[in-house]
Formats: sequence, C-alpha cells, structure tokens
Amino acid sequence: MGVFSLTQPAFDVLVAFMPVDAHPAAATIATDPPPASVAVPSRIGRVLGLLRRLIDYGRQLAVTVQQRAAAPDFVLFARPFGTADLAVILARITAGLRRAAALEAALSRRAASGRDLTPSPAPSPRSSPAKQVARPDARPEPRHARRTEDPHLAQLPTEQEIAAELRRRPIGAVIADICRDFGIAPGRLDTAFWRELSHAIITYGGSLAGFIDTLHRRLFADGPGDRADLAQPALPPRSAAPATGPP
Repeated sequence: MGVFSLTQPAFDVLVAFMPVDAHPAAATIATDPPPASVAVPSRIGRVLGLLRRLIDYGRQLAVTVQQRAAAPDFVLFARPFGTADLAVILARITAGLRRAAALEAALSRRAASGRDLTPSPAPSPRSSPAKQVARPDARPEPRHARRTEDPHLAQLPTEQEIAAELRRRPIGAVIADICRDFGIAPGRLDTAFWRELSHAIITYGGSLAGFIDTLHRRLFADGPGDRADLAQPALPPRSAAPATGPP
C-alpha cells in the first residue's frame, strides 16, 4: 500500500462530507431544494432520492476505508477500486461526492422549474457495431499502467469540469461515474439499492455494461505491480441482513 498522501483540497472536501459523528465540524451538503410550494416531478424525485442515498454511502465509505486501511484484508476490500493505495481511493471517493452533490443541485434546480426527466431512448439493435460511436460514458482505464503511480488517478475534477460533465453527458452516465468512484460492486449493496442504481443508469443514458466492464477489469487487473493485490476476483459474501451503507 502506498504512503498516505491526500492533497488539501481533497481532504477539505472529504471533511465537509463526513458524518457529523465522524467529524464535529462537518459541513452539510449545499444544494438548492425546490420551494415547498412546488411539487417535485416524479422521475426527478426518484433520482434525487437515489443520489442522496449515494451521498450518504460515500460519506460513510470515506470513514470506512480509513478505518480499514491497516487491516490485513484491506486489499480484498479495495479490489473494486482497482488499487489498494489509500490516497487514490480517497481521491476517487471525493470526486464521486463532488459529482453527486453537483448533480443533486442541478436536478433540484430543474425540479423547481417543474420540468421532469425524460428517459433516454434505447439504442437501436439494428445499428452496426462497426459504425457505432463510443458512448459518452465509455471511459476505459489503462490496463498496464501502475495505478498507484499514475498521478491522474488522484487528480480531483474541478467544479468547472464537473459542471461541464453535467452539461454534455447523460445523467445515467454521471451516476455510473459516481459508482465507479465509490468502487461499488453488486455484492456489496442490498439488492433493492443495486436495482435502483442499475435502472437509473440504463434509463437516463448510461451504460450498465460499461460500468460492469470497468469493475471486471479492476477485479482482474493484471498491470505491473497489481497482480499480487488483485489476482483473486471473489467478492465478499452478502450479508444476511440488507444494508445500504459501505461494507
């Protein structure tokens, strides 16, 4: 595991999102809720509820990974992130929290105007694969770069970059990015929460297959230096009782 090192901006964001009981000075998430007199459109309401659950998950996850970092089984816990480097994992979680909060704020403003979301049309099965343009959420990771030494993995997106993402990419693609940032794997969420996430990704223009492919490549990572940590792809067994927080 690499030596822990997190930039001050990343640390500040994590502190702001930490639960109050984890950090007394934790700040609340700044959003723009619709006025009480405006009914929230049904589709936006469902996505907003999902985003708030994701934000709660990410806040708890930031605490959990720091608590478990010294545990002997941390490399198993870290597999869905594609690295056991604590600094990189925390940077990714921070990026996910920023994306989730920005998307929540944007959808809250849209809800205040009374405009609901429109599901994205399914891709035509007649389209020739050879002529298809890459989906906007297709973000392949390098297979042979040593992830713990790649400075781009720990680089946080700026507010301007996140705002640009929200303008040009489908909502489902941004939700898939948040799931990637949080290292979400199906076996680590209760079934209902995973189904909600999958449905939102597919319904609003994301690629669930692309997200699963990224997770698969992280679990089977074979880049230099990664084999010892990530050679075995088995996920932890499901808990008997449903839970929506980090494992």
